[in-house]
Amino acid sequence: MAVPDSSDDSSRPARDTVESLYGGTLDVLMTGIAIIVPFVITLYVLTIALDFITGALTPFIRVLRWFGVIAWFRETDLVSVLIELHVYGYVIDFFTEIIAVGILLGIVVVVGSIGRHRYGEQAIDVIDLALASIPGIGTVYKSFRRMGDVMLDNEAENFQEIKLVQCFGEDVHVIGFETSTSPETVAEAAGHDEMVTLFIPLAPNPVTGGFLTHVPRDRVMDVDMSIEEGVRSILTSGVATGERANEKTPVTMGDLEKVTDIDRLQDAIRTDDENAEDEDPNDEKTQ
Repeated sequence: MAVPDSSDDSSRPARDTVESLYGGTLDVLMTGIAIIVPFVITLYVLTIALDFITGALTPFIRVLRWFGVIAWFRETDLVSVLIELHVYGYVIDFFTEIIAVGILLGIVVVVGSIGRHRYGEQAIDVIDLALASIPGIGTVYKSFRRMGDVMLDNEAENFQEIKLVQCFGEDVHVIGFETSTSPETVAEAAGHDEMVTLFIPLAPNPVTGGFLTHVPRDRVMDVDMSIEEGVRSILTSGVATGERANEKTPVTMGDLEKVTDIDRLQDAIRTDDENAEDEDPNDEKTQ
């Protein structure tokens, strides 16, 4: 008859304590890295951009010196005071940095304004494709481009409303995200006066599974649920629903990435619907 080894039972609490301590320490380190790394990257990129613009201002300063602007500025009383106080160089460097920041901000505003128009988006898409096709550089560019898309998705419009729609029978209802009104061509083909476009996600991973549907307006039911509550319910497979919704079930970084992907998918859905609305059904009939 085998005798149980009591040493394993006595060492198990210590092993559990070590594993718990290791897991907690790892979580703290990963959280710190997740918070610090974006700040470090941002400061690093800004430093490189400012240094580049400051260096680009050198020819401009030479032009000012050639026209005598620098000499005239040095003859003023203010410059004399700054020289006597031994802060002239610091002041010049400071103003150079201010000018560089202003130029950088202006470039960002101009590029952002262009990117908000249709032709500007097309030009940016061409540039993205060209840069992404460069070996080595393309991989790095696509990574930072993805970060930019995430930033834009955080500011993008969310799904319009949470809806309920019958599925698999009269007594079974599923959650759907209303994205837009269906194109008239779809409603006419289905024989309905008005239809809505719904994205019906699959829990718990709506990114890899879901249905793009066009449902008659009279078969869609309103529900008193916010977008956040609907997303949380899907990601937790219904655990964070109803009375347990106030428990604030923790959402991991992977879950947040899934939500971001949903936003990106929603934008693609809206783009396809807008393109369908732009097409004239009369042209198709005449062909």
